[in-house]
Amino acid sequence: MNPSMSRSSVERMASDDLRLLIVAQEFPYPPNHGGRADVWRRMRALQRLGCPLMLVCWCDDYDQPSADHLQMVRQVADVVHVIVKRRGWRQDSLRLARIARGIPSHAAARMADTAADGPLMREVRAFQPHAVFLDSPYGGVFAREVSAQLALPLFYRSHNIEHAYFAGQAAASSSLKNRLAWNLARWHLHAYEHGLMSQALITFDISADDIKTWQAEGIRNAHWLPPLPEAVFDAAPVSTPAAGPQLLFLGNLRAPNNVRGVRWLIEDVMPLVWQRLPDARLTIAGSSPLPEVSALIATDPRLELRANVADAPGLMAAAGLLLNPVLSGSGVNVKTLDMLMTERPIVSTPQGVAGLPASLQSLCRVAAEPAAFAAQIVDGLAAPVIDVAARVRGREQFSLQAVAAAIDAMRRAIGRPLADRKTA
Repeated sequence: MNPSMSRSSVERMASDDLRLLIVAQEFPYPPNHGGRADVWRRMRALQRLGCPLMLVCWCDDYDQPSADHLQMVRQVADVVHVIVKRRGWRQDSLRLARIARGIPSHAAARMADTAADGPLMREVRAFQPHAVFLDSPYGGVFAREVSAQLALPLFYRSHNIEHAYFAGQAAASSSLKNRLAWNLARWHLHAYEHGLMSQALITFDISADDIKTWQAEGIRNAHWLPPLPEAVFDAAPVSTPAAGPQLLFLGNLRAPNNVRGVRWLIEDVMPLVWQRLPDARLTIAGSSPLPEVSALIATDPRLELRANVADAPGLMAAAGLLLNPVLSGSGVNVKTLDMLMTERPIVSTPQGVAGLPASLQSLCRVAAEPAAFAAQIVDGLAAPVIDVAARVRGREQFSLQAVAAAIDAMRRAIGRPLADRKTA
């Protein structure tokens, strides 16, 4: 945030009523991985900045939100409509038929009834949104249909270059079944993403680097909208004396690129660290760890697994040294951004800092090869010094002001006073 602007002045700047229908591919709470956290934090920012919200999202039938989690989201969104993805031969047949028509697999699994007299569309009409905000691509079929039926402008937030991200996940998968699943999910995805961006009045992108890639393909309506760290909702960044894990990696422990990074860290990097620091201890923390992650941790007593951590920012703030060993991916690693909100040293691969401004990349110790990564860990433990002033300056780029600027851009794109706009 600009030092000359207080939080209250930013909130006043964006306080005019912009009613948004948020379409997200999954229920955003609890925010226990980067994609959920990105959506959830932006919803909180939009609500804080004066935007009434309606949320339409999807969940699996085995992972429906609890009453407490629904209540948390309803404190941010005025209306919440969760569509349960059912499984069975009929649903699978419909999904395959949609894929055959050119709809990517994950989008084909998230279709919704848009009949004008159906209950969902009645809820949307009653809410009277000024625009549809598609936050992640896979609710795109529904978002486009609502936009067309109600003559509403469509805005889109891209989290990744999805087709490239999926290719990386396929390559990082350790089983043939998972590689096939990720590759199936890539079918039609490139054209689908391009179509969303072409139709959207504005595409907001997580990464300035990704914007350049899409601009090379003819997309001209893209604006940078960075992710928000959790600390933006606190009075100050988390600053806790290091009294927790000595070395810490925290991330979604089901994502193939994270699992591959954890394997690389344990098998290729830590033996080199232990040659110099035999007592060094590494904690791997995160949501839904796969059995192969648990098996890796069991190979050495100096390794610890913490599953489904309740206070991720607090755990990072208390660690001695934060690690991001991811070797593939796209967009911005939200976990690296959260690390930068602490006062702990960071060691990352180049991929872990990709998409961040150079001024923030320079605040991390970056190494690509195991020996160099291990050396950075040893040096970081020996001299855990950071440039606090530079981190404070860097954090200003990831603030409520970024969301306020996006609200202003949407207002200007709509092109007339919001009070004059009515849904059909």
